[in-house]
Amino acid sequence: MNGKRIAPKTIVLYVLNVIKLYASAEYPVSQTAICNYLNEIGIPCDRKTVGRNVRYLQEFGYPIVHIPVKGYYLDGEALEKCKNKLVV
Repeated sequence: MNGKRIAPKTIVLYVLNVIKLYASAEYPVSQTAICNYLNEIGIPCDRKTVGRNVRYLQEFGYPIVHIPVKGYYLDGEALEKCKNKLVV
């Protein structure tokens, strides 16, 4: 991130972005993989931070599905239903 500090509260957005871009029902992404990716791009975090932020996103209404031992993915069908509710 070019030596820039990021606000800790923005990590939740990075976690969401990683799940949106790299996870699917066939290939869920683990907390460790998300953490490693964020650390590689210069965003310091640990596995517990990732887990906490996924919970925040779920509480906010994002249809993030957890598959034990494998990881997380965003349920696209449920997301479309949520988007349709917002439009109507």
